[in-house]
Amino acid sequence: MIVLKFGGSSVAKPERIKGIAEILRNYYSRGDKFTVVFSAFGGITDSLVEMSKAAANGDENYKVLFDSFCNRHNETVKELLNDNNRDAVIAQLSDNQKVLNNLLHGIFLVREVSSRTMDYVLSFGERNSSFIIAHFLKQNGINARFLDARKIIKTDRTFGSAKIDFKNTFENIQDYYIENPEIQIVTGFIASSKGGLTTTLGRGGSDYTASILAAGLNAKHIE
Repeated sequence: MIVLKFGGSSVAKPERIKGIAEILRNYYSRGDKFTVVFSAFGGITDSLVEMSKAAANGDENYKVLFDSFCNRHNETVKELLNDNNRDAVIAQLSDNQKVLNNLLHGIFLVREVSSRTMDYVLSFGERNSSFIIAHFLKQNGINARFLDARKIIKTDRTFGSAKIDFKNTFENIQDYYIENPEIQIVTGFIASSKGGLTTTLGRGGSDYTASILAAGLNAKHIE
């Protein structure tokens, strides 16, 4: 098993995602066993922070930032996916965007964003990017499956920089990968507490996600 990780700049534009697909097709055609961790699209995490802070300050400009967030992901889908796959992905993204919009509206109303709420807001970056890319890879002949890391990586409730529960996490990783042989396309940066609350692993946490997976899978190496 090899763990591959691509950062935000690597997935900043559809053209770069197409390049990643070519790289992964080479691994796949050789029969290599691998899993891939993705960050949010370049600049998205900063945008989510900015819109959250604007909402907390009572600045309705957060709506402009939110619209830009939605448009960027939707346009990426339109460029990458064909008609057979596009509608289902857009529908899922729309559901995500409704949840995020309601969350931001709540922040705007109470004029406050806690660390717990911020972690949930930030999760939409990795969840959207990995979901889109997983479908694009599948469209291109790779037996890929989207994996929300919150299902397997468990932490305490130190929001913003959560501490890993390694025993439960490694058990979850091993059990999940045994039961799901597809190429797993994993959200970096995010995890969940034992109670199911969304947590994050700190900025740059996608590298940490890759390391956790590599350790749990006894991977040969990380690239």
